[in-house]
Amino acid sequence: MGYNRELFADVRRQMENRRQTAIETADARRWELYAALPEVEAIDRELSRTGLMIMDEISKGKEGLAERLENIRLDNLDLQAQREAVLCRAGYPTDYDAPKFLCPDCKDTGYVGQKMCYCLKAALNEEGLRRAGLAHLFETQRFDTFLLDYYRNDPRVYRLMQNYLEICRHFADRFDGSTGESLLFCGGTGLGKTHLSTAIAGEIVQKGFDVIYESAPNLLSAFEAERFGRSLTASVSDTSRYLSCDLLVIDDLGAELSNSFTVGVLYNLINSRIVARKPTIISTNLTPEEIRSRYTDRIASRLFGEYTLMRFEGRDIRMQKIGMN
Repeated sequence: MGYNRELFADVRRQMENRRQTAIETADARRWELYAALPEVEAIDRELSRTGLMIMDEISKGKEGLAERLENIRLDNLDLQAQREAVLCRAGYPTDYDAPKFLCPDCKDTGYVGQKMCYCLKAALNEEGLRRAGLAHLFETQRFDTFLLDYYRNDPRVYRLMQNYLEICRHFADRFDGSTGESLLFCGGTGLGKTHLSTAIAGEIVQKGFDVIYESAPNLLSAFEAERFGRSLTASVSDTSRYLSCDLLVIDDLGAELSNSFTVGVLYNLINSRIVARKPTIISTNLTPEEIRSRYTDRIASRLFGEYTLMRFEGRDIRMQKIGMN
C-alpha cells in the first residue's frame, strides 16, 4: 500500500524545502568565509578541479593510472587539511559551511539509494496521524497500552474484552481499505472504546492509508457549516473526504445535537461508505435499543446489519485509575 498521494507530496515538499534551506545557508556561510579568508576560496578552487584532473589522467591511458589517481587523492586530502587548518586558526568550525541536514543518512532527500529513509517514514506517519486527528491520542492509546487487567474482576467480561482486542488487532493487521468491514462499539463511558478505535486507526495510518478520526459532533458540524454557511468546528473542512477516506472513525455518536438534517447526513454517510465498501468504525455510549429509538430504522438496520457489533462491558477504567470504582 502506497501512502496517500497528497500526504506523500506534501511531506516530500517539506523535506525538499528543508534541504534547500540547509544548502542555501551553507552557500551563504561559504561566501562569508571567502570574504574573510581569501585563502579558503583559493583552496576550494583547487579542490573543484579534482574531477577534471581525474578525467584527464584517465584519458592518458591505463599505464600507471592507479599511481596517478592515488597522487590526486593524496593532494586532495592535503588541500582539505590545509583548509581545515585555515578555518581553525581563524576560529571557525571545520564544517562551518557544510550543509546542516536534519538527517545525516539521506541528507534530507528521503532516500538512501533506492530505499526509503527512516526519517521519511517517520515524517509520513507523524503527518498522517496529525491529519487523521490522532496526533496526541495515539501516543498513549495503542494496542500495547490496552490493559486487560481492568476487566479481571469479572472472568466473563475479561474473556469478552480479550476477544474484542484480538478482533481489533486482526482488523488492523489485514486492513486493505476495500473489504468494507466495519465495526460498531457500544457501551458506557470509560470501557475502552476510544482506546481501541484509536489503536486501530493509528496502526492503519502507519500503513499509509488515509484515515480520519473525528467526533460525531464535529463531523456533523462540518456538514452543517457546508450546507448553511456556519463557522466550522470540525478539524476537516472538506466534507467529501469523510466519504472518500480509506477508514473513517466516528467517535461518540449520540453526543451531537440531533435533527432531521444531521440524521440525513449520518444516513447518507453510512450508506455511501457501505456501498463503496469503505470501512468505518463508530463508537457510541448509546445502547443498540437507544440507537434504534434515536435514529431512523434505515440507519439502525445498516449499523446492525453491516457492522460487527461489539458491546463493551466492565467498570469505568477512568474511575478505576483514580480509585473511585
